[in-house]
Amino acid sequence: MRAGTPSISGGRRRCTNLPRVSSSEQSAFPVAIHRPEAERRVVILPGARYPTRAPLLWFAREVAVAKGFGVLEVLDEPPAGEDPFAWMRDRAARALAHDPAPTTLVIGKSLASHAAELVVEEDLPAIWLTPLLDRPEVRGAIARTTRPVLIVGSSDDPTWHPDSVGSSALILQMELSGHDHSLQIPGDPTASIGSLKKVTKRIERFLGGGWLS
Repeated sequence: MRAGTPSISGGRRRCTNLPRVSSSEQSAFPVAIHRPEAERRVVILPGARYPTRAPLLWFAREVAVAKGFGVLEVLDEPPAGEDPFAWMRDRAARALAHDPAPTTLVIGKSLASHAAELVVEEDLPAIWLTPLLDRPEVRGAIARTTRPVLIVGSSDDPTWHPDSVGSSALILQMELSGHDHSLQIPGDPTASIGSLKKVTKRIERFLGGGWLS
């Protein structure tokens, strides 16, 4: 952890910047680190227009912390004019390389699923919320997983093609209907909150799996 790093909530949450991975450039990006002493860590990756403070990822983090995980969440968002897929690969690689924990799991939204290849190479379990299964590289990587994976999406989302990842006991699926790409029901905020609760409970069950002990 860098000297002078701010500490929030009695030292349980710290914000810092990570250096670029495998590059001579010195640019950095902001992350929040919760429970840095934990031996089990969740790395949370944002979507293109879905930061980690948005509902699905916010409550995923809260579940992880409540279950005793440490959390590293990437706080920045892809800048205009930059290839969002290259940006995500860079952020994911740097986040996973930062002071690795003995047990690591990835939770990502939408664009973050473009890092699935890296996650599979690192042999890590993952939760992909509305993964971009319309992209061959994403569904191909998820299909090759050797660790448990949970994918969550909506039958009304054009990027959701759960059959494309094949049938495997390692790939768990949760499908909603009538929801958009943010897993909300347009025009019905109350029902959307109910769906958020269902997804959060599913994440809680996944993180409580005995295979993570």
